Amino acid sequence: MLEHLGFRWGYVFLRAASSMGEDDVRNLMIQAVEMYLEGEDQRSIRGSNFEGRLTTEGKYELLGEFGGQRFDAEVESIYGRDSATFLVSEQTRGVGNAISLN
Repeated sequence: MLEHLGFRWGYVFLRAASSMGEDDVRNLMIQAVEMYLEGEDQRSIRGSNFEGRLTTEGKYELLGEFGGQRFDAEVESIYGRDSATFLVSEQTRGVGNAISLN
């Protein structure tokens, strides 16, 4: 287990508009993970082609057999108003698995 070395790891699952560029999507995912690690519930966000708000209600949701805390982004971009949804699933202690670890 890597926790004793100070590492935390997990997965990020994303649903976003195809009009958002790869760098903007990566920026949003990084900010969602930072919010998760810091325990924040909202944050103003800005990228090269967008600005908006990233929020979470702390709810745990499932995507197939993977689960995690849900984050929602509402953004304004050069293409208009859009949204994105993320699941941040920390796996450091086996947290987030829908299948029993027993």
